[in-house]
Formats: sequence, C-alpha cells, structure tokens
Amino acid sequence: MSQPVIPESTPEGPKSANRRSVWALVAMLVGVLVVPATLGRSHTPEPFDQSALDQFIESNATMVFIGNSLLDTRIDPDYMSELTGENVVSLAIEGTAAGVWLLQLENIVSAAENPPTQMFIFFHDDLITRQIHFTGPEDRTLVERLTDSSTSRYCTVTARDKSIAEKIRNTFVSIYPIAESPANRLSSPVTSIGAALAGVSDQELDGSSEEFFAFANKREKIATIQQPKFHGSFESTVNESFLPHIIDLADIIDVDLTIVRVATRPKSDGSANEPELLAQYSKDLAVYLQARGVEYIDMTDHVENGMLDAATYYDGYHLQHRFRETYTEFFAEWLLFSPHGDSETGTSQ
Repeated sequence: MSQPVIPESTPEGPKSANRRSVWALVAMLVGVLVVPATLGRSHTPEPFDQSALDQFIESNATMVFIGNSLLDTRIDPDYMSELTGENVVSLAIEGTAAGVWLLQLENIVSAAENPPTQMFIFFHDDLITRQIHFTGPEDRTLVERLTDSSTSRYCTVTARDKSIAEKIRNTFVSIYPIAESPANRLSSPVTSIGAALAGVSDQELDGSSEEFFAFANKREKIATIQQPKFHGSFESTVNESFLPHIIDLADIIDVDLTIVRVATRPKSDGSANEPELLAQYSKDLAVYLQARGVEYIDMTDHVENGMLDAATYYDGYHLQHRFRETYTEFFAEWLLFSPHGDSETGTSQ
C-alpha cells in the first residue's frame, strides 16, 4: 500500500514575509480610502453662514477688531464702546490667521451696506505675512462658512505646498469628515458674532471663556521666555501673503485700516524680547504700510517704554485677563487723544 506523499515544507524567508506585509498594508489603505471614495463618501462643504453677516449688519459697527486669542486677551469690545462712544465689534476667533481674516473682511465686513469706518487687525511676530489660515489645527468648516464666492481675492493667493503627511490627512478628512467635526475644534471667540462664525452657542461661549480665563489667571509664569517666531524676511513673504489683498479691500470699502503688532513677553531684565531679524521685519513692514497709507502700531515700543511689563503676561504672548480692561483703556486713550501716535502713548508708523 502506497503511502501518501507529504510535500516538503520550505522555510519562509524574511523577504517573503515582508512582501506579504506590504500587500496587506496596501489592501488596508484601499479598503479605508479608495473604496469609500468610489462609493461617494466625501466631505460636503458647508454653505456660507448668512446669519453671521446678518448679525454683523444689525450691529451697525463703526469700529471692528480682527484677530485671534491675542486680541481676545487685550480688547474688550463692549468696554471699548463705552470709552469711545463707537459701536465696536470684535471678530476675534482663537487660532485664526491672515487667511481667515481676509475672508472675514471680504464676506462679512465689506458685505455690510454700511461698513465700519475703522478696522484694527492684531497679530504677533510675522503672522500677518504668513500664508496660513490657522495658527493651530485647520478648521475647514469655518473657512467654508466664511466663503461666499469661488472667485474671491482669497482664492487668488497660492496655496502653500503641503507635506505628504498633510495631503494624506486632507484626503482622510474629505472621506471621513467626522474627523474634523465641530466637537473636535477649539474656538473661543470674543463676541457672539465671532461665536456664530465658529459654531459656538452663547451659552458655550460664556462657559468656555470663563474656563479659559480662569485657567489663564492661575497659570504660573515659566522661567524660559518664549522666543518670537520668524519665517523669512518681509520682502520674501509679503507678495505671496494675504496682506496686499486685505489692504486692497480696505481701500475699496473706504475703511481706515490699522495694523497692530503685539509685543511678546519681555525678558527677565524688562527689555523687549525682539530678535534683530524680527525687528528688521517690523521696520520693513512699517515702510510698506506707510507707502500704502495704512496706520501701523508696533507694541514692542510700549514694552521698551515700560508701559507693558512681564507681570501683565501669563505666557509668551497672551495677557492675563485681569489686565484686559486696562489694555482696552490704554488703547482707547491712544485712539481718542493720539490718533497718529506719539513718543509717549505709542508708536504709529
């Protein structure tokens, strides 16, 4: 009786195992990305938020502030209204940058039948010429709610080159939009108008603001001074930035634009934390804005004059909440009594 033939087993080499692992990874990516995309599972853009525009129109603002959390900790719009007698609105949204600010100007401020007469944009370091929309995680839905046209000045700015990791993430978000849902965003706008743009209710705003500032006031100052950020000379960045388009729009709607560069927390000896390259950037920005007829305030000079010191800060950039009204009074005084700035109250280029 013949015995069954048992095939000889051959040991599997490492190359074979690696090959199978690669194919398994490819199959997984196809299942996660390609298949859902072919079945039509993709991100549906949110429509323009008309209610935010309607709310801004109803405010009848004559003075508007634009910026992020740095503006949040410095200007109280309601108190500014009391001090100046103007209808003041802040459109500050935490974590935003120049790309979002242009959208706010283009589709909210300039869309009002009676635009404000004065507008202030607060930024830090060289953020005003960085080609970004957010200083932290991107929020596609906020951009979509602020976008009212596909042929806007905003769209003329060339998108910055993205890394492979960013491209993969954007592809994933387009297929699985829940990964970038409002629940995963961190937004603390100043006013209810800013809250509407960020998708935050008034109740959530009150709670988040109180929580945010309570934490801020308890935070201890760190020994290491946060270093300012610099991403290239002014001349090498301005033409590819949103700044020229912001200035053009301000001219079109005939609003007096003032660009305000906030100061970083001073050094331990009280001197300004201002690297030479960033100081040169500020000088070049001042010359550019002056040529375009735009007011410029560099708050670093207030630090050098001793009007702002390290005690007013709770980190490298944000002021402690209890100094918010003081800063508002300080800025209102500059507006009312020194509209063009001077050596005592501020530097306006």
